[in-house]
Amino acid sequence: MLTVAIAIVGGLVIAHLVRFARRAHTIDRALTLVPASSRLPAWLATPLADALDAAGVQWLPITALQSWALSVLVAGALGSVLSVGFGCFSAFGAAVAGPVGLRLARGRRRRLVAGAVPDLLERAALELRSGSTVASALDALASGGGPLAADLARVRDRCALGASVTDAVGRWADERDAPGVRAAAGALALASSVGGACADALEGLAASLRSRLAVVAEAHAMSAQARLSAIVVGASPIAYLAWSAVVDPGPLRALIGTAAGRGCLGAALGFEALAVLWVRHILREEAAWS
Repeated sequence: MLTVAIAIVGGLVIAHLVRFARRAHTIDRALTLVPASSRLPAWLATPLADALDAAGVQWLPITALQSWALSVLVAGALGSVLSVGFGCFSAFGAAVAGPVGLRLARGRRRRLVAGAVPDLLERAALELRSGSTVASALDALASGGGPLAADLARVRDRCALGASVTDAVGRWADERDAPGVRAAAGALALASSVGGACADALEGLAASLRSRLAVVAEAHAMSAQARLSAIVVGASPIAYLAWSAVVDPGPLRALIGTAAGRGCLGAALGFEALAVLWVRHILREEAAWS
């Protein structure tokens, strides 16, 4: 009977989430028409918008907060079917998973932009070979979507307001810190003044950037097993401690309620933090080339 109840509740929740996901884009467009005074305060909306952009999530801050709150409520409700303690544990896990996931994905936008830069250069070279201009290539890519669409739309708007292509792509390089952006901006600025003679240079730069991305991707893939092992080994003690607090709180009381237990807990947390810092230092990816 319990399994049937969980299946029914889970099916209803999934159906609701699917409907919400389909309406998310429409909600975002509608919220842009709402007066600013009725939205999130600036001290919350600005850093959240920056974090969503860094993670490559195309949501408004208020939509992200609504989805996060809904996931916490759903996790707590489903967990409470088994027990109140497990429901609290599930809600806490969902509440922590949102900010932690956003933090871990903070480099996703940077990687997406870096992967799209060679395509931008090749499209610009194609436009120059056909007798067009760099501005037309930027306009076409800004209207076509993709990781660079929003950035190139700002470049296009600046050109429409009277800025030169050189100034517009220079501002883009200052705003977007991603591998290859500064080199691409310099090449596009030069191509906008020289013309079709730079087509071969743009294609050569695109090939060079794509080769560097392939090297970084290979290094990332080769270290995947080590990174996963570090995450599992580092998170297992904390997950076991949290699970024990819900299932059998007796050992946890001994760990917190005695001087020896608190000493062991403090030493364990200290060694855990030291291990995290050391593993992060070993596995740090150097992607400073541009």
